[in-house]
Amino acid sequence: MTRALRTTLVTVAAALACWCVPTPAAPAAPAALADPAAASAIDCPALDLANADAVRDHADAVSDVFAGTVRDVVPVKTTRGGGKNNQGDDAPSQKPDARVTSFDHAVVVEKDFRGALRPGDRIKVVTEPTADEGVGRLEQDQMYLFFADAEQGMRAYLVAPCKGTQLLQGGLGARLRNFLDATLSEEPEEPAPSYSLAEPEDGARSTPALGRLAAPGAAVALIGVLGLFVIARINARRG
Repeated sequence: MTRALRTTLVTVAAALACWCVPTPAAPAAPAALADPAAASAIDCPALDLANADAVRDHADAVSDVFAGTVRDVVPVKTTRGGGKNNQGDDAPSQKPDARVTSFDHAVVVEKDFRGALRPGDRIKVVTEPTADEGVGRLEQDQMYLFFADAEQGMRAYLVAPCKGTQLLQGGLGARLRNFLDATLSEEPEEPAPSYSLAEPEDGARSTPALGRLAAPGAAVALIGVLGLFVIARINARRG
């Protein structure tokens, strides 16, 4: 009986010990990191290139509108000292680089619709990363319709989001070219001249008096009567 009582006490003590020790909680799953490019990208509708009024409004908001092909892309990165360094790469990285402050694109102009560029000109087009709410990196060897602002100090053209710049997946066809030419090359219509009637500054009446209109005729009639009278007197003397 003593042995059975001892066994029972040991079992109860072990059960109490297991109940008092806290069970370690399972580690929480790490929160998913949001894509900075997707989180900060500006959501704006693409410009409808079939809408002449919309195209004209977007063109009026920038200095140049042209079609061009991207031939090279160079990311501009900040250095440890805070400066900038141009570092080219063969392909865009899958993960956004926080050191990239802008992208320099070498673009060959295909057609200029507004501005002073000519076909064949090689220019620099600058965009900001999508993480900074910019347009981001453009695709190499692709044609774009650019709505850009010329920066004389940088000798470059800046492209901002929601300004109208977009990829021309089918290239610049004849129909689109003619439409943009007609839309962006229109000369503003000159307003028709307006006329208004005003009173003379000298205080005279706007319409001459009836006496003034009749005076010249009365004088001519009087001269005629006098002439007939003279002729009658001369004929009387001869008779």
